[in-house]
Amino acid sequence: MNSSDSIDAYRSTLVAVAYRMTGEVMVSEDIVQDVLLNWMNRSGNVVLEPKAYLIKSVMNAALNHLAQAKRQREAYKGMWLPEPVSTEQRRIDASLDISYGLMLLLEKLSPMERAVFVLKESFDVSYTDIAQAFAITEANGRQLYRRAREKMASINRRFVLNPQQQQELLTVFSEASQTGDLERLIQWFKTDVVLYSDGGGKVPTAIKPLVGRETVAIYLRALATKWQGKLSFKPMLINGQLALLSTYTDSGILHTVMVFELDTDGINTIYSVRNPDKLAYLQ
Repeated sequence: MNSSDSIDAYRSTLVAVAYRMTGEVMVSEDIVQDVLLNWMNRSGNVVLEPKAYLIKSVMNAALNHLAQAKRQREAYKGMWLPEPVSTEQRRIDASLDISYGLMLLLEKLSPMERAVFVLKESFDVSYTDIAQAFAITEANGRQLYRRAREKMASINRRFVLNPQQQQELLTVFSEASQTGDLERLIQWFKTDVVLYSDGGGKVPTAIKPLVGRETVAIYLRALATKWQGKLSFKPMLINGQLALLSTYTDSGILHTVMVFELDTDGINTIYSVRNPDKLAYLQ
């Protein structure tokens, strides 16, 4: 496979890998671009498995980025949420789980635990190859994976709506988008629903998680009243999940991305991203 074929075949997967490591869209695309440029300009021994080589190169670049961004993440104001990414644009491989629930659990891992977990879970990379990729022993790789699995034990695999549920919820989203009326959407909330907000200290938002259907409903109704007539809404698939995007009616600038996580009983978690720096990619 030549270099151009590699780029076409692997780019969306490589971006997904970098994104699962960093939670940042544009950073992930930059990492992949640099890796692919190095790949095209490389000389020397023939690489028998270019995909594996590129994935490990992206992983190492992502680890370097996380080391550099550590202080910035630690000083972040309020809740840190991953940058939302549209899975409708197909610039990122949606076959790899990039749901918010998974991404936030990955944040609990150390960078090396995260790298080993992603390689094992997504690509079943051998411990021999992991050891070579990160200059560690196989025993260390096994230990990192075991610790990561323990920390990720509460992971909820993506819940897939049946066709009837999907149509019903899409209708609710469409109504909310057209009228701004959230009441039918609120009826989907579980009693213990949680809302997480990320404003990055740059825009007003709830600093702590809001817990419970009534608490979350009061918050959303207050926002709907405050912004009535000033925002337009549209549904979209964000991180493989149903989301509502609100934009300023007069300027078209993105105001909020609200991602909804579901299980068999309804909406259990809402992720509200308002930090304008994290919305730039979707403009």
